[in-house]
Amino acid sequence: MPRVTGADLLLQALKREGVSYLFGLCGDHVNPLFVAARRHGIGIVDVRHEAAAVHMADGWARVTGRPGVSVVTGGPGHTNSLTGVATAAAAGSPVIAISGCYEVAQKGRLAFQELDQVTLMRPVTKWASLVTEAVRIPEMVATAYREALTGRPGPVHLSIPLSVLSREVEAPPPLAETRPPVFPLPDPGAIRQVVERLAAAERPACVVGSGAFWAKAGGALTRFAELTRTPCFTIDLARGLLSDDHPLCFGYADPILNETGKALRMADLILLVGKRLDFRLKFGEVFDPGAVVVQIDIDPAEIGRNRPIQVPLVADAAAALTALAAEAARQGGWRERPWLEQLRRQQKAWRESWAKGEMSEEAPLHPLRLCREVRPLLPEDGVVVIDAGDFPQWPRMTLPARRSGHWIRVGSLGTVGAALPLGLAAKLAHPESPVLIFMGDGGMGFYGFELHTAVRLGLNAVIIVGNDQGWGMEREIQAALYGREQIAGCELGLVRYDEIMRALGGHGEFVERPADLLPALTRALASGKPAVVNVLIRKGTVSPLTAASIAAKRSQ
Repeated sequence: MPRVTGADLLLQALKREGVSYLFGLCGDHVNPLFVAARRHGIGIVDVRHEAAAVHMADGWARVTGRPGVSVVTGGPGHTNSLTGVATAAAAGSPVIAISGCYEVAQKGRLAFQELDQVTLMRPVTKWASLVTEAVRIPEMVATAYREALTGRPGPVHLSIPLSVLSREVEAPPPLAETRPPVFPLPDPGAIRQVVERLAAAERPACVVGSGAFWAKAGGALTRFAELTRTPCFTIDLARGLLSDDHPLCFGYADPILNETGKALRMADLILLVGKRLDFRLKFGEVFDPGAVVVQIDIDPAEIGRNRPIQVPLVADAAAALTALAAEAARQGGWRERPWLEQLRRQQKAWRESWAKGEMSEEAPLHPLRLCREVRPLLPEDGVVVIDAGDFPQWPRMTLPARRSGHWIRVGSLGTVGAALPLGLAAKLAHPESPVLIFMGDGGMGFYGFELHTAVRLGLNAVIIVGNDQGWGMEREIQAALYGREQIAGCELGLVRYDEIMRALGGHGEFVERPADLLPALTRALASGKPAVVNVLIRKGTVSPLTAASIAAKRSQ
């Protein structure tokens, strides 16, 4: 039998799963893996911070629908990666997070970087394990993939000591072909019940979340909506699954960021597809207490969380929507309800309410003016990646989602700064598409040196920094609750991120006036380089999300 190293076994197992890139940062514990990757035909995307490595693996998963793999060294490399793993967990993103680790044979002897890495990972992963024998690596990788993709997707973890990666062993016999997860099919009786209730409803609405994205349910969702004339709202990774340009899509399923979404309170039937009833939907309180709620979710634990559910369906989202469409087709004669025209009027009024900010000639710029200039530059295949904080809420609110996996948010953990590595992974996955990353100036401080990663790897994304010279959201919350004279820890001053990008070898633009924005954006997109467009944004322009946060805090 041929002899191979543990690193070879790991790379062979990952390649068997279709892995083309490892996102990581080198270190002594994982050097054998990095060195061997090239001969196995797997690329190394090396970053400047371990959390960014996991964010990039997460971004790859969210854009491609396939698990991303991060590789970091042990000890502080491992602990640095935890925020990235927690972010992926909150988003339900299948990341395979691999860390090197100390020599477990020296456990309890104060070994170098001795740390119980697996225990640290367990609260933020679906499954975590230590690999102690090289011959078991293929088995452990197969288990990791199975755990990451079964049910609600999520991150998993393997800690692997240096000695296990370096050790030569006889190659174990190949594993049987990995079978894809088997997803539950919907109950036919429940499907008939849903269609009967839908036919009787006067004001139905469909709210679609990330579960539909992972199920690749775009085609099934479109067929169902068009057949039954049901208005749809999308959220999380489902943004773009049904294009915002579609006449039956009414945008973001969040009433704070989409005034049309307030109509969800008037719906008499809610079809909740692959979306957890979390804080974004006020734990179900955005719906009328008397509304019939149909919940479709692959995870039985999510059914009925935070609100009673009248019709539960534990099923894969694509299978359920396909079955619903088939049953609805048998009934035939679906009419367009007056409710749809009401929603269209609300949507039109909401979009028209942006006009004052969009046309503003004030300097520094109103964020809506920035969004207005960006919108025509976004082709259908353009990718939008949006950070947390105050400024990013404006593009989040106004820029359309047209394709699945092309409209990315940091997710429910609200990891400020993560949009930069997420967006670079999107550019790696879609090199021919323009990728626009929207950051506040505060968020740029977290992973700012990933600009260097972008330059080194030729990832020509355009980073648009809304620069209000501070932590805008916290500044406005503090001012509202304690008085503007009491503001503390929120001022950053003017940082020229455009000059930093130029110093690193990319393209930089600084914009102070509205008339200069479109030419700057055009030059950045045409530069052929990673680019930063650093835009001075007017202070005190409170986003709807920040305003809602202030109102909620005042009512407590």
